[in-house]
Amino acid sequence: MAAELMLEVRDVMTYPAISEDEDASAAIISKDMKLSRIGCVVITKEDKPVGIITDRDIVVKVIMEDRNPGEVKAKEIMSSPLVTIEADASLKGACKLLAEKGIRRLPVTEGDELVGVVSVRNILTGEPEHIRKYLF
Repeated sequence: MAAELMLEVRDVMTYPAISEDEDASAAIISKDMKLSRIGCVVITKEDKPVGIITDRDIVVKVIMEDRNPGEVKAKEIMSSPLVTIEADASLKGACKLLAEKGIRRLPVTEGDELVGVVSVRNILTGEPEHIRKYLF
C-alpha cells in the first residue's frame, strides 16, 4: 500500500505575500492587487502583519459606501485580528481553519515572518502561484 502524500501549506501557497502599511490608502492597495494579479493584501503595522484586505472588502466597504479610495486607510477596512497558518501545517489543517473561520485566504508564516498566502483556490488546484515583484 502506497504511503499517502502529505502536502503542506508551503507546497501550494502563493508567494511572496504582498503587504502594505496600515496607513496605505484603498487606492494604493487596489493598484497593488491589480499589478500583482492577486485578490488580497496583508496589512502591517510596524512591519508586523495585523490584518488583511481583499478585493471584496474594497468593493463593499469603500465603493458601495461611496467613499473616496484615496482617503480610506487600510486600517479602517481591514479584517483583524489576523488569522494565520504556519508554512509547515498540513493542507487538511488549512482546510479545517478556513472552514471554521468562514474565510477564503490565510496568510502563511514561518515563525514571525510572513512568507505567503494560501487560498481556497491554491488548495483546490494544488498549485502555488508566484508573484513577480512590481515597480512603481
